[in-house]
Amino acid sequence: MELATKMNEEENLDCIFCKIVNGDVPTELIAENEHAIAFLDLYPKAPVHILVVPKIHSDNILQLDNSSSLIGLFELIRKVAATKTDGQFKLQFNTGQREGQSVFHTHAHVLSEQSK
Repeated sequence: MELATKMNEEENLDCIFCKIVNGDVPTELIAENEHAIAFLDLYPKAPVHILVVPKIHSDNILQLDNSSSLIGLFELIRKVAATKTDGQFKLQFNTGQREGQSVFHTHAHVLSEQSK
């Protein structure tokens, strides 16, 4: 899979997820589309714990207002859930430090106790 080679001008150069999207930090990609990438969480909370990250930077889901990016993000979430879980999974967005967000780049957690 090929990562995006150019960072959107809105992206934060210090953001670890922007660096992953740009290919500056290696990761094992699970899936990718035009608008998002998916990779394993470094600190899994379940046997299946995949992060799905839009390629453009926004701090959280409330700030991701690009409709193409939202659609692409959810298309990739559906693909990852369908191919990497047994169909039963949790979909989680943490928004804000109090609610457990530790990387301030929109991302979804796909968690499941059973892989496919």
